[in-house]
Amino acid sequence: MPIQAVRNLLGNAAGSRSLSVSPEWKVLGGFGVIMMLSGGALWASTLGIFLAPLERDLGWSQTQIYLGVTICYLTTPVFALLVGWLLDRGHARRIIIGAVLMEALVFLGMSRMGHGIGIYYALCILMFGTVLGVTPVPLTKVINSWFVDKRGMALGVLFSLNYAGAMVAPLAALSMIGQLGWRHTYAAFGALVLILAMGAALLWVRVNPEQTLPVAEIVPHKPVAGQRRALLEAIRQKEFLIVAVWLVLYGYSFNSISFHLVPMLEEYGLSAAKAAVAQGLVGLGGLSGNLLAGVLLDRIRASRLATLFALFPLAGIVMLALWPSQASGYVMAVSLGLAVGSEGTILMYLGGRLFAPAILGTVMALLVIVVTIGAASGPAVAALLHDHFGSYHQLLALNALTFLVSALMPFGLKAYRY
Repeated sequence: MPIQAVRNLLGNAAGSRSLSVSPEWKVLGGFGVIMMLSGGALWASTLGIFLAPLERDLGWSQTQIYLGVTICYLTTPVFALLVGWLLDRGHARRIIIGAVLMEALVFLGMSRMGHGIGIYYALCILMFGTVLGVTPVPLTKVINSWFVDKRGMALGVLFSLNYAGAMVAPLAALSMIGQLGWRHTYAAFGALVLILAMGAALLWVRVNPEQTLPVAEIVPHKPVAGQRRALLEAIRQKEFLIVAVWLVLYGYSFNSISFHLVPMLEEYGLSAAKAAVAQGLVGLGGLSGNLLAGVLLDRIRASRLATLFALFPLAGIVMLALWPSQASGYVMAVSLGLAVGSEGTILMYLGGRLFAPAILGTVMALLVIVVTIGAASGPAVAALLHDHFGSYHQLLALNALTFLVSALMPFGLKAYRY
């Protein structure tokens, strides 16, 4: 922990009368505000709420609207590489501030959209860039520079706050659209981000200036040719293929339902208000899944946990299809959150146990691209099925199958290598 931070903490523990907050807790609080108001919390979780007004006022179909999400996910490699390149050059704070500013401007731009679908797609791409600008990579870069002994706690708090934002945003959006209209709601989101998130970023979020991490201690020296050979060997491993198939199915299965959850539950008899509550429950499930997976990984084999958490949404789908009701809709929403909340934690653990440390970063980047491919296809495939068949029944049947296969895939992971 930084020397000055230690002094501040010791001073506070000793009963100092000073009301000043130590720098690391300011950073944590500032980043917490940003995560609660991030594009993932405000935009992705509310798209289903905005769906009907956009269809009605702009004349777009579900397929056209959700194609914007697919296009966003396909830009992941470009934005991820750009963020990584800038981080390696010490621009973590600039990335975060730039992402927050862009998010506010994109929301304001969405409040002024006309009938041209191309403008909507461009704004979606920019919004997705802001999401990647406050992803775990820059987040971890900043938090790791301030927290040592309580690093896990700090990261856990931030991820939980992100899910908390995703829980509240759908209900807030539904109420605001009813009172203000969708344009003013987008404008209000932009103003909220510009005032609160930008203020937190400018005032509190920064990399610890006392941080000293020699490059030689972070990345062990490896000949380039040796790294390439090791990477090729890892990709050829059966384990890589199993994890890749699991992730692409997981990404497709979750996104195809999550982005359509509100209109889907309305089709199954829930009111708009109750469907919005269900969308918020996805965030609650995600928060719980993240915490639960972290606790269980030390007690249960990670591959078995991957299977267990994939079975939760499968059970939720079956309940909704066979016994459509408010209760089954809420159960499915929570089960989806449990699945997505645990996926990242389990993936990071499995990656560290299956692939060599010297190439782990590259392997994990490839797996992120794999899950993105599945996630990118989900909303558009769901919209196409709905537009073709006129209901979500066929989508639920297909996703029951994809969740089942994704649950079975981890059984092929027999032994850890590292």
